Amino acid sequence: MSKAVIPKRFLERYSSIVDDQKEFLEYLEKPLPKAFRVNTIKSDKKQVLESLSEKGIVVEKVPWYEDAFVVGGGTSGHPIGNTIEHFMGYIYIQELVSMLPGVLASGELTNKGLVIDVAAAPGSKTTHLAALMGNKGCIIANDISYERIKALKFNIEKLGVLNAVVTNQDFRFFKLDNHKADFILLDSPCTSEGTVRKEWDVLSEWSERRIIGMCRLQKQLITKGFDMLKRGGSMVYSTCTFAPEENEEVVQYLLDNREGAKVEKIDLKGLKTCPGVEKWGKAEFSGEVKKVCRIWPHHNNTGGFFLAKVRKGVE
Repeated sequence: MSKAVIPKRFLERYSSIVDDQKEFLEYLEKPLPKAFRVNTIKSDKKQVLESLSEKGIVVEKVPWYEDAFVVGGGTSGHPIGNTIEHFMGYIYIQELVSMLPGVLASGELTNKGLVIDVAAAPGSKTTHLAALMGNKGCIIANDISYERIKALKFNIEKLGVLNAVVTNQDFRFFKLDNHKADFILLDSPCTSEGTVRKEWDVLSEWSERRIIGMCRLQKQLITKGFDMLKRGGSMVYSTCTFAPEENEEVVQYLLDNREGAKVEKIDLKGLKTCPGVEKWGKAEFSGEVKKVCRIWPHHNNTGGFFLAKVRKGVE
């Protein structure tokens, strides 16, 4: 990897909103730690950790989520991806920030609720939601890509998920008769800038034109998701990108176009986070938007991520 391949415009864009540009760039070039969560649907955490330890796999606790672990540097023997625990679905290898929407949703989920995972494939978050729901209630796991649906179905079966229904639709035109969801997870399609540490080629496809195109789609998806919520229900909007156009601007668009939308402050104890940006170019965002949450790679040795939690009140 070389810093020379990072587009100059990429550096210029984020220099004004990142606290330490030098450290930020250094972390973009570092490999991600290998992380996993214990799948509580099929396994007991204590037994899983003992079994991994017997294989010479050293794990470290994650301070902000009890079922998440990082593979330590002193590991010997089996790679975690070659273990029986991974093969049987007792653990799920997943990037740490990818677990955050589920952690944020955990207080909203009940075993009787209706949940929609808007862009569910390959199933990382769907299977996490199912575990948090105790494999009860109902999750509609939707994805627009038929090819990606194959991976989604595979992971649902592998991890023992019984409360998910898989659909293959463009969510902008999704219909559910007169039913409304208790909770919606919109882990939105995005330009994926925050995944550079595991997918360096993301930068070779990067352009501001792509950001603008994604922003249009995201605004359609977030308003559709809000419309499908019950009153009192909540939605988590997340992306793995740094662009304010895909993050704060999308949340502001929802607030401007849907009455009853309220942003809730996010508190993730044990994880360093930053509030939303107040302005970007000619755009200024409301105080509500500052309640969103940004995760920069160099703050917690993770990928980049963005989270917003929205509640639907009285219209």
